[in-house]
Amino acid sequence: MVAMGSQPAALGLPTSLARLGPSAAPLGLRAPLSLRPASLPLSVAAATSTAPERGEEWRGAPASGAGAGRAASACLAGSLCVSSLGLALRQRQLGRQPRRPQAAMRGVGRNASAAGASLEAGAAAGDEDAVDNWIEEWLLGQDLPQPLKPILGSNAWAGFTAALAQMFLIGALGALGTFLEQGGPPEFYAQKYPEWSGIILILGFDKMYASPIFYGLQAWLAISIVACTATTQLPLAKRAQRLLPLTSSSLRRKGSFLVKVDCCPALSALSEQAAEAAAVAAAEAQAAGETAQRLLQLKGALEKRGFVVRSDDDASPTKLAAQRGLVGKFAPMIVHLSLLLILMGGAAGLIFGSSSEVIIPDGDTANMGKVLDLGRRNKGPLYEMFNPVKGFIDTTQVRCEDFRIKYRGDTGEVEQYYSKLVIENIKTKEKLAADEIYVNKPLRYGGATIYQADWSLDRLQLFIKNVPVVVPLKLVPDESGLRLWAAFLPLELLQAEDPGSVKTISKPDVGVVLVAENMRNVQVFGSDKKLQGILRSPLASATAVTDKLPDTPVQFGETVTVDGSELRLDRVLGATGLIIKNDPGVPLVYLGFALLMPATLLSVLPFGQVWAAVSEDKKGQLLISGRTNRNQPAFEDEMKAAVITGLA
Repeated sequence: MVAMGSQPAALGLPTSLARLGPSAAPLGLRAPLSLRPASLPLSVAAATSTAPERGEEWRGAPASGAGAGRAASACLAGSLCVSSLGLALRQRQLGRQPRRPQAAMRGVGRNASAAGASLEAGAAAGDEDAVDNWIEEWLLGQDLPQPLKPILGSNAWAGFTAALAQMFLIGALGALGTFLEQGGPPEFYAQKYPEWSGIILILGFDKMYASPIFYGLQAWLAISIVACTATTQLPLAKRAQRLLPLTSSSLRRKGSFLVKVDCCPALSALSEQAAEAAAVAAAEAQAAGETAQRLLQLKGALEKRGFVVRSDDDASPTKLAAQRGLVGKFAPMIVHLSLLLILMGGAAGLIFGSSSEVIIPDGDTANMGKVLDLGRRNKGPLYEMFNPVKGFIDTTQVRCEDFRIKYRGDTGEVEQYYSKLVIENIKTKEKLAADEIYVNKPLRYGGATIYQADWSLDRLQLFIKNVPVVVPLKLVPDESGLRLWAAFLPLELLQAEDPGSVKTISKPDVGVVLVAENMRNVQVFGSDKKLQGILRSPLASATAVTDKLPDTPVQFGETVTVDGSELRLDRVLGATGLIIKNDPGVPLVYLGFALLMPATLLSVLPFGQVWAAVSEDKKGQLLISGRTNRNQPAFEDEMKAAVITGLA
């Protein structure tokens, strides 16, 4: 082993390559990767666990072979000894064992006489196969605004930890708003939440998404994102745009590894032999040309791997800089932009939008503009003044052509609700749009979105002695939570010879009660208040109730007889419960999420930098260094391959 500052002895053309690294190393030691002149074949020793003393470097050991004494006809050849102690030191500081050096790699050595001839061909091939990295070039050319300095302790209230806390609070309040019924009267909360009703009403949790606390948290999060972008992400991106070649003394301090390439062994031999000045000058001129050619070759190898490369001279460079992954430095700002778009979209919906509920009986209509003006769920303070589509919505109405409920045949439970809706012009009755909606499949038209949200029963279509009669249903209050609808048929109407001719009822308290809890069956209670039978809708499945009442003593079917008269059920008509919502912020929310997903993936791309320069201390020697912010070992392996393929 030799000291770092000493001149290494000339070694032979490599027939194998080892990546050598210490199992332990003193802090501050940087071991170079060395390419040395060729004179003898080299068999690189297997990895050793012995730690070097301070100032030493890891090297391969020369071995005797059949090719001993062969002269090097090319200026580039040598042995490659890699030692990235930056990684080992970081692992040691983190309390981990440094990575063990790898075993010798095969197939790297080449004949010295063929090495020089392959350089020009390799350079041409590299130019042809170079990756057109236009995105990196475009990002390098962008003139970013001047970053802001942290103000008012923004590193604390606008940092990553603060943003997580803000998003957690917003999510918690959003979940609470889903749990609490929104928009109810104070009496409702006092009855259902007697111990918490005061807090709910004072903090505005009865209208959670329009409460000052919810608005304030969203505004705080938006300000934090802007502050983080301007004071943290923007400076990082501007710093990454500085692609400047470094001198050999500067790049020694920049990278996590160091590669030394002796491009002209003849110059080293002349220096050692104290040759004449003219010979040394000629060798130095030759070395300058060789190093420039090697830098051009390295440039092509890096460009093939997607790097953007800059040099001090395109024709005869003495130093170059390359980088890859600038997208990963800009992507966090796109993530921040997408979050701001989502917040802006949500705020636009709360300020300029409106949302309301309406129950539309089967066959009836509702004015969409008037429904939204009520704002039963939410109505933004600027909805009537600045909503861009309010004028159009005010001229339309929605008609329910048909409402039906699909039940599960085996259990009788509700499976889905369906509503056939038509959007019409109020004045001309022109059909503008039509669709059948159900839960999770809304109808969108003209800036309004209509959701299937609820249902009800509206009326019964019956035949009394073959005379059609329509009986309205009313919801019966029930403390148990069971939804029941009831209708009343006066006994005089039921027993009349011609029910259609009855004009007045003298005994309005005597009659038959009809009770329904779904759209399939109606229970019939006689004037004696006893169950007389169950009417089944013709649209119901034949096994809907018969399987549950195999031995029932009451009548069951589409027709029953009660108090001496025959009743036949034609249909149970329902009413659809809709939520009509106008939210001008929806496009912003969609755009935000469309940007958020790819930007999040791009933000984890590694950012790598490589520098190369002619040594200021030794003529004819190239120094190559680099670093990356992620997966340092893999990056070093890739750079080793780039040096081998580009310079060998």
